[in-house]
This record gives sequence, structure tokens and C-alpha cells, in this order.
Amino acid sequence: MREQKDIRVFFALWPDPVLRKKLASLARRMPVERPARRVPDYNLHLTLHFIGNVFFNELDCLQRQARKVSGAPFELWLDDHGFFRKARVGWLGCSDPPAELTRLHRDLGDRLRPCGYRIETRPYNPHLTVARKMNRHPAMTDFAAVRWKVDNFTLIESRAVDAGVRYEVIETYPLT
Repeated sequence: MREQKDIRVFFALWPDPVLRKKLASLARRMPVERPARRVPDYNLHLTLHFIGNVFFNELDCLQRQARKVSGAPFELWLDDHGFFRKARVGWLGCSDPPAELTRLHRDLGDRLRPCGYRIETRPYNPHLTVARKMNRHPAMTDFAAVRWKVDNFTLIESRAVDAGVRYEVIETYPLT
């Protein structure tokens, strides 16, 4: 029998309340037909690294290593949208991800290796999932880009709740 791990986590860019409202408004412009469902506004984020279920001692290691990541603040523009057919998700993303985002993703992944984390082998494709269980590419009209001023990244806990999952910030790491 497998051991029950303590907590489910991932690293992400987490929007502040003002940006979250803008992202939610943009996300609602994506047409969603049954059986698809929208990601709740309070869960919108841009994943850097999905970790999964860990023990608390592994979480301590992840937090220590994340505190060692350095990088300058940067801007990204969410100016694109699309559909991942295999995952069946609608997303918002960057047509040209900034080099600083790619560097943050790489540096964080490298720092997490001593904690037993294995970096995803697929190329990094930064995006915000806005709908799940979609069957086709959404046709969005009147798409206005949203600017995101990134000055930190976060460690997030994924908690099961009656309505699905709810994400909670565990720790925030500044970019300076």
C-alpha cells in the first residue's frame, strides 16, 4: 500500500486582486459549452512547476530551495488564447513569453532538484487554464491583451473541497 502524503503543491505566478479581476473578465469572454466548466476566478494562476503530493519534510526542502531563486521583476502580456486538445483545456497565454519568465522557470526547476523534483521534459508552455473539459477550440472575439507585472512567485497548496479544488498561497517569494 502507498503511503499517504501530506500536502499537494505547485509553484505559480499568482495574480493580485486587481489583476485577478481583469483576468477573470477576459476568461469569461471565452465561450464555454457543456460539458466544459470554467476555472473559478479565485483559482486563476500561471503554473511554473507542478510538484504534486509531498510529505511535510519534502515541502520544507522545496521552500528552502525556492528562497534561493533570484531574478528581476518583469512584465508579461497575456495576448493569446487557445485549446490543448489532449488535456481538453482552454487557456490564456503569451504569444511571446519574456526571457525572464523562461529563466525563472528554469532556475526554479534547477533549485528544486535536490528535493527530488524531476523537471517536466516537455517544453515549458506558460498559460492560465480558464476552462476544463472542452471539446473544441474556443472562438474568442474582442480579445484585449492584459499586462502582468510580475514581482514574485508563490508556492500554492491544492485542497480538495466540495466543489472541486481550491488553491491557497503557502509562501510568496519576491523577485528583486
